[in-house]
Amino acid sequence: MIFANQGYFGTSMDDIAKSVGIKKASLYSHYSGKESIFTAVFNSILEDYTSFISELTAYNEETNCTEKLTSIFSRYIKNCRNNNKMVFWDRYYYYPPEYLKDYIFSKTFEIEMLFLDKITTIVEQGIKKGEFKNKSAKDIALSFYYMMIGFAMTIKFYDEKEIDKDIERCIKVFLDGIKL
Repeated sequence: MIFANQGYFGTSMDDIAKSVGIKKASLYSHYSGKESIFTAVFNSILEDYTSFISELTAYNEETNCTEKLTSIFSRYIKNCRNNNKMVFWDRYYYYPPEYLKDYIFSKTFEIEMLFLDKITTIVEQGIKKGEFKNKSAKDIALSFYYMMIGFAMTIKFYDEKEIDKDIERCIKVFLDGIKL
């Protein structure tokens, strides 16, 4: 991931060509320039992430909602550890090239809303099944989402041995607050 390592402005078409093992002229036969390559990489990461979210939130109806949220939280956090695609996305979400900022923010917002909708659906099921307190499912889902994202942002600083313990403690405290 040359963009993730060198930054958008620190990456040249020569660098890209060398990293993929082709001549620079060959790049131009497929892409109009660095921006179109960046956009293609970003869109590919979004597609992979969207598939991951769909797989992550797909459960049969018999699975209780506490187990669903616990699994989503743990699997999401672990997916972020040493994940170059997430490093790329974080870098360009927080420090985007100015002329790509609106595009990056709008695409990120779309996926965030998709993920929140799926989490909200699980929380709504938990409320209907009597697993969770009858509070705003959207507020619970939003709290869960931001807790998960915040944890994921710090995952690179964790000792591998401590991750599972901290994930377990964090999700337990959250779930204890919403369980009946």
